[in-house]
Amino acid sequence: MILRPFSKLLTAACLALATPSALAAESRPLVIAGGEVTGYYFPVAGALCRVINKDHPRGMSCTVMPSSGSAANLSALKAGEVDLALVQSRAAQLAVAGEDGFREAGPMGDLRALMALHGEVAVVLSRPGSGIEQVGDLKGKRVNLGRPGSFQRMMAETVLDAAGLSQGDLSVLVELDLNEQVSELCQGNIDAAVFTGIHPMTEVQAAIEDCGATMVPIRAKSVESFLRKSPWVARFVVAGRTYDGQKSDVPALGMKTLLVTNRLSADEVADLMRTVWANFGALTRLHPVLNDLTRAEASRDGIPIRLHDGVERASAHPSEATDGEKSGKK
Repeated sequence: MILRPFSKLLTAACLALATPSALAAESRPLVIAGGEVTGYYFPVAGALCRVINKDHPRGMSCTVMPSSGSAANLSALKAGEVDLALVQSRAAQLAVAGEDGFREAGPMGDLRALMALHGEVAVVLSRPGSGIEQVGDLKGKRVNLGRPGSFQRMMAETVLDAAGLSQGDLSVLVELDLNEQVSELCQGNIDAAVFTGIHPMTEVQAAIEDCGATMVPIRAKSVESFLRKSPWVARFVVAGRTYDGQKSDVPALGMKTLLVTNRLSADEVADLMRTVWANFGALTRLHPVLNDLTRAEASRDGIPIRLHDGVERASAHPSEATDGEKSGKK
């Protein structure tokens, strides 16, 4: 997935609006658990609802339920409070296995993925004169990985693993918050730091502007084998000019957002996904974080759990060329 700069987000309220026919009495209500209204999950769920409410597959009408994020969404699915949910790929994998924060609730073996959407992407920034030009050069350097237990730390450790490195390979392991690492990097107190989020990030731009920090491509021989054993991680590219002063594309790694369910039948999912694929180009235009998503990426990248049987059925019997395919998007 290629990430490009955007100037303004569409409002969540606009995205979640249903067409008048969605209010028809015969419609079957379909609820997607999104996220916080001020975040990304909620408007992306709203974009999906706009597409679903355009055609009403099997008479379904769609609404978005706000939430606090992946864990709450999976809990709502398990309790039967929603039909679909947006969750981080790693959270989905852990929920299926009943591991870590999902151990008490037990394995969610019936959880299935419908598609992958936008991602949260990790990039490495190095200070001028650090000698870090590729991720393998982090060995022997002072690197900020973030606070223990944080999402930032998990993604930083993921980058190290992908580079074939361990924490012991660093000369100094630093544990700063995201909002602290720009000044420490620019003051020369650390050699590199990992920044994770939706790009462009203000912190990354600040480091580039304040001290000429550069993005390090996450590219190594070890990445391929790492991805095979870590299916919840996906490749990304931060496109050139995403940031002022960034001239070329930079390979990166990240975690996808998945659309999942444990309730819908194969027939329901098949009809729903036919609608999504038929309007895929329109979907990707409804929110900036979806702009460069391709159908191929949505169908396979960063999906660590089983695809719903209805997804294969939808792909085996496509209706017409998708909106994205008609517009030249592959």
